Amino acid sequence: MTKETQIVAADPMVSMIERVAMDPNLPIERLTTLMDMHERMMKKGSEQTFNRVFAEAMSEMPNVPRSGQNNHTKQRYSTLDDLIIATRPVLSRHGLSLNWQTTASGNEYSVSAIVRHADGHSISTTLAGARDSGKSMNTLQAGGSTETYLKRYTGFSILGLASGDEVDDDGRGADTKMLNEDQITALAAKAKEAAVDPSKICLAAGVSTLDQFPASQFDAAMKRLDKNMEAKTNA
Repeated sequence: MTKETQIVAADPMVSMIERVAMDPNLPIERLTTLMDMHERMMKKGSEQTFNRVFAEAMSEMPNVPRSGQNNHTKQRYSTLDDLIIATRPVLSRHGLSLNWQTTASGNEYSVSAIVRHADGHSISTTLAGARDSGKSMNTLQAGGSTETYLKRYTGFSILGLASGDEVDDDGRGADTKMLNEDQITALAAKAKEAAVDPSKICLAAGVSTLDQFPASQFDAAMKRLDKNMEAKTNA
């Protein structure tokens, strides 16, 4: 008897299924029910194993380097390469892997970050955004830029790590004034009119969402969007 056969035989549920399968008088529905139950038990075990090793891996995660710099805010942030290089060895030690799946429809890109375990269980998170509208990039480059952006954000999100883009009041004053509701609505509408993903506007300001956008940058952001539309019209 091989080692693999011994392992299978040691599973009480598998042994029961084998006995049931040998009984010609037992309805096939009973066998199907037992097999479904065994599958659910296997999935539950895989999920429990995943939760344990994922927690262990997270406790060993190093601080991700910040080799990128936001030219608008001069703020350092972690690039996608920084994330992969820093986390892959830790994930691998625990039988985990991080990869992405991308879908595109017209100008809309959707990226899912997926963490898988060798036993089969996985978790995922998805973020979507419009293709980058940078004037200096062709269609493929713009698509690649958006995909990289979405991979970076979903990767940090699913691993619960900091990328450096988070809002930080240190050095800016705790009383920094944010946009009011009317300004948020106006900026979102202008971004839609200019076919610019609001997340790109937020990134330029070093924030995550429009409700964190500094009021002091509102006028400049609106003017940039107007110029963006004007350039498209002239083109």
